[in-house]
Amino acid sequence: MALHLIAVRHGPAAAARVARQMVVYTRRNGHEQQASAMLRHRAHVNDAVHRARNLIDSRFTEHLGPADLASAVGVSERTLTRRFTESTGLTPLRYQQLLRVERAEHLIGQGATVESAARSVGFQGARMLRWLRSRG
Repeated sequence: MALHLIAVRHGPAAAARVARQMVVYTRRNGHEQQASAMLRHRAHVNDAVHRARNLIDSRFTEHLGPADLASAVGVSERTLTRRFTESTGLTPLRYQQLLRVERAEHLIGQGATVESAARSVGFQGARMLRWLRSRG
């Protein structure tokens, strides 16, 4: 309940940070995965990847260009993409898309339209959200 209240008031990224510190998974309804995308793929020790994920977690609704992300964590774009993919199985962009889709699905489950959910998580419109949801 406390994590839900934190998520409602301060956003899902804040709730995920608290959950990680408490070493518990964020709660989901019966139709969603019990482990948030923010908590999956964390079984690695690469500091640059952790810093990049933390940045993406806190700003997943914003455009985060690969050069800006790499610069923020102190490595080249190529190095970040390679390390990120090796550590998580995802590119930084795919990880950000996963967070957006997960949050949009949560909003849709609470009654938001696909279009409004897509825009609130940073997509230009519902088309990209629908396409990513169909990919699974």
